[in-house]
Amino acid sequence: MRYYGLFAANPFGIHDFEKKAAGAGNLTIAAGKSVTFRYRFYLHEGDEQQARVAALYQEYANPSKHK
Repeated sequence: MRYYGLFAANPFGIHDFEKKAAGAGNLTIAAGKSVTFRYRFYLHEGDEQQARVAALYQEYANPSKHK
């Protein structure tokens, strides 16, 4: 998160964020193809046990449960 309010999920900045070689994190999409990115932000009170964080993550990560 930046001091001016930017909060972003950016999978393309690996070379900057993790000090990897230039081009790391690049993505090429073939003509006629597509890519989908899914993100979830879950804000909760209490600890991760009370908030069922692990169970909700498993639900999110399991593609067979998506409608």
